[in-house]
Amino acid sequence: MTSELSRRIIGALPDAVVSIDRTSIVISVNDAACRIFGYAAEEFVGRPLAETIIPTELAPQHGRGMDKFLSTGHGPVIGRHIEIVARDKTGRRFPIELCVFLDPEQPREVFHATIRDISARAARDAANAAERAQVQLFFDATADVWWDCRIGGETRFSERAASELGLADGVLGPVPTPDQPWIAHTDRARMREAWDEHLRGASGRYECTYRVETNEGKERWFRDRGRAVEFDAGRPIRIVGSTTDVTEQREAEDRLRNAQRLELLGVLAGGFAHDLNNLLAAIRGQAALAATEHGVAPAVLESLEAIQLATTKAKVLASNMLSLGKPQASEIRRFPARPAIEESVQLVRPGLPRSIAISVDLSGTDGLDLEMDPSAFQQAILNLVINARDAMPQGGTLRIEGSSRADASGNLELLLLVEDTGVGMTTEVRKRLFEPFFTTKPKGVGTGLGLAVVHQAVVGGKGSIDVSSEPGRGTRFTLALPAFESAEAMQASNAIEPLEIVLGEEHGMLRPMLAEALRACGHTVYEAADGALALRLASERASPPGLLVLDAQLSHVDGFRVHARAEERFGGRVPVVFTSSDGSTVMPSPSSPHVTLLAKPFEIHELLDAVARVTRGRDRSR
Repeated sequence: MTSELSRRIIGALPDAVVSIDRTSIVISVNDAACRIFGYAAEEFVGRPLAETIIPTELAPQHGRGMDKFLSTGHGPVIGRHIEIVARDKTGRRFPIELCVFLDPEQPREVFHATIRDISARAARDAANAAERAQVQLFFDATADVWWDCRIGGETRFSERAASELGLADGVLGPVPTPDQPWIAHTDRARMREAWDEHLRGASGRYECTYRVETNEGKERWFRDRGRAVEFDAGRPIRIVGSTTDVTEQREAEDRLRNAQRLELLGVLAGGFAHDLNNLLAAIRGQAALAATEHGVAPAVLESLEAIQLATTKAKVLASNMLSLGKPQASEIRRFPARPAIEESVQLVRPGLPRSIAISVDLSGTDGLDLEMDPSAFQQAILNLVINARDAMPQGGTLRIEGSSRADASGNLELLLLVEDTGVGMTTEVRKRLFEPFFTTKPKGVGTGLGLAVVHQAVVGGKGSIDVSSEPGRGTRFTLALPAFESAEAMQASNAIEPLEIVLGEEHGMLRPMLAEALRACGHTVYEAADGALALRLASERASPPGLLVLDAQLSHVDGFRVHARAEERFGGRVPVVFTSSDGSTVMPSPSSPHVTLLAKPFEIHELLDAVARVTRGRDRSR
């Protein structure tokens, strides 16, 4: 009864059941075995197992297993579930799951095997493995690094993680992501906070940006994004995510922030530049006029000179902000190089501590003119000297040397060397040296504007700047600028025939000083405190004025329109010197020999130079 029931149960099983004797001859099979292997029952029974379902190459292995069992009573597959390959009647090979057990009544004579066709499962596993491999290739091919972190266990990284992070092989250790030793110490606490927030469910995903010092000693920025994918009792036990290099993005954001800061600086600086430059021009001009009086005591002359030097320094500091805050219209003209350099050095010398020895040799610049904005040139020298001073907190030597040479095209070139024996710079600092707002000085000490101004001035003068430096061995700046031999005409006296001059200037302190300086040269000056009066004085007269000196920002009628109406009225060229305290002022028409723009604050001699220049320019163009 039991035997009949067992046969019925075996016959109804979906898995194949094959029974063999100790010589591996098939003694019985069920219907599933016939269906899976394609044999009729009579084709199975009485035949060796090796001739039916065992592949030829596996037959010796099967024989050795049977011999071992018969001699020892132990077999390698008895009572175990194993996966091997079988074959059917057509010779097709396919994977099966096999379990062999002994017959309870004849344990050393009869063996039963249950066999399950796992072709579909194997196909699914292979497809899944292929898909996983494809996904793995995709992730490995991306620029991002992927990682898989078991909480309290190891963190697996993508194949190219070390190279993408700029780290040496073997550095990526089996620790949770925020504790990786290559992450900057200052960023770890913030990273750990973001990590813990995600673990306790306070945030939907883990995200943090941090710095990494690469194997080459460079600093790069990365962003981690991850999400918990496995949980135990509601708490995450596995987080997977990716790491993206955002260095370029951070640098672009920094450049944008700097641009916005520069724009804001321009707005703020422009708000007070007009009045500040007018005041500086008035103070400097009055001091210059006072110094020309007869019988002025030497001590008073020294004080007047100190006033002029102080206003020059104030002018440079204001120009630093204005030149970077918004574009400025440069006054490009030729000027002697040596006096400009000497004046800049004289200005900054009192600010050097006694521990710094200064050596100046400008003999190589004698007879050389530069053609650029003289204010920007002096500003660049001042900033270089101040930078050298700050690089020598314990003292040292500052060397300033000027020379000339012919460039590759044979054109004359002025070389200006500014060298210190200070702390020097690393390669990385040199690369960012001329970026606005970049500074290695402590917070509150440096603005990061000085060397950016130097670079802007040199490039604006069509020159170049070379920097050589090593940590602890000082720094050398070499400026190369196009130069010209001084022309005798530029050295001639500014004496010209007396002129009738219309002076349009609103500032109550500056206008009288300018008028006095022009009258001291023998000119007749008609003063106007606004644009409307200047327009009447310039155009409502029988003959054209000899010269106009006009603030470009006159109220009611600006200086440009006053000049245009005067030229229209007299049908000819009326020489004009425009003045402006706004660094962004640009003349509305192309420059002409009888027109120039003078930026405030300016020296008296600069005004007289401009007057002579535009007057001669009018005469040459007739």
